[in-house]
Amino acid sequence: MTFRYPKWLSYTRFALAVVMLVALYIGTNPKFWGWLLFLPLFLTILYEGLRTHSYALTVNDGRIVVAGFKRDEYRISDIAGINVWFAKGGRIGVVTFADRTKLSFPSNLVDFDKLVELLRAKANLPAPVAES
Repeated sequence: MTFRYPKWLSYTRFALAVVMLVALYIGTNPKFWGWLLFLPLFLTILYEGLRTHSYALTVNDGRIVVAGFKRDEYRISDIAGINVWFAKGGRIGVVTFADRTKLSFPSNLVDFDKLVELLRAKANLPAPVAES
């Protein structure tokens, strides 16, 4: 089963990058300091759009494959714990493996809760205790 970011997120970032390029051709003539401000912002938006568009977390029979700009592979049998942390931008899922390496993924992924439940079921981990 493959989990990805919503497509509208990457398309919105690409649209913003296009709007920034169109603004340059409408008649603005930025000075050197303008390019110093524009170029890093444009490249960051383009990078984030490509990263969210190509990211995929796949859970197969016995492994987890994270694909994007680089590809990582983990064994489900090595999972020692799965936690969901609350952060400023939303929830973050953190998978801790037996060798103390960690894999984290944001709640922006489509079916985030289903992913956490699937990983807990495949790793035979108990459901978390709700705090009151």
